[in-house]
Amino acid sequence: MSITYDSYFGFDILCNEISNLDENIELVTVLNHKGRVIEIKAREDGIDKALTLQKREMFFMQCVLQASMNRDHDDEFGKVKSSILERERFTTLSFEFYNYVILVVLRPSLDPIELKNGILERINNVKKIELVQ
Repeated sequence: MSITYDSYFGFDILCNEISNLDENIELVTVLNHKGRVIEIKAREDGIDKALTLQKREMFFMQCVLQASMNRDHDDEFGKVKSSILERERFTTLSFEFYNYVILVVLRPSLDPIELKNGILERINNVKKIELVQ
């Protein structure tokens, strides 16, 4: 399905809802298929401030590329609902939303599975709203 949500749905609302789930969420962003930021919600002095512009762009492109590569195996394994990458200092969660990737960066003190379920619930609510309209 090829939907352009930027003008239709306020991604800012979704990013704020996700960001407000827990104070340990550092960054929530919606990326297009090229890794460009459509919407972003970042904590002041968080991870986003620590990255140079070039490193941030490379990080976002890497996340979108990984999501694209994951789709190569949809026929065999089914579609990816979410992806969790745990690092020493941060955990990243990514979710596909039509032609976009929603990326969430959080401190590792959170339970990523519990948070993932809360985020998926909000994303699914947005999809339900879209189906009704």
